[in-house]
Amino acid sequence: MTLTSMVKYRQKNRRAEAVIAFTLAEVIVAVAVLGISVVAVFGAMRTCSKATHHGKLLTRAVVLAEAQLANVRVSDNPTFGTTEGQSDGFRWQVQLVSTEIEALAAVRVTVTWQEEQRSQQYELLSLLKMKTFEAR
Repeated sequence: MTLTSMVKYRQKNRRAEAVIAFTLAEVIVAVAVLGISVVAVFGAMRTCSKATHHGKLLTRAVVLAEAQLANVRVSDNPTFGTTEGQSDGFRWQVQLVSTEIEALAAVRVTVTWQEEQRSQQYELLSLLKMKTFEAR
């Protein structure tokens, strides 16, 4: 192999290597796009986690409100007024008030709790057939 042919061979290989390799600008752009994508994915995961936690607390509040409403419904002699209590970080209040219809009462169950330094509230409204004096 002559010197001239060796130089030509090396130049061909260098050109082939230059086409295969990435430039510094391409690498920087790729890393920037990857970084932005990772930040977006972690942001979405954080949002999903917060929504899941809120859904869990809201479900517990609904179950507690339904349980308090069931307690009023199965009570032998419910009385008009307000009852309050606490359960596992939740505060609940049951209000039983009369309506314009004689044997019907309105029941309002309110459940409140703290979530991320904010007060959250769930309210359940229902009607309850009251026992009349003649029915006893």
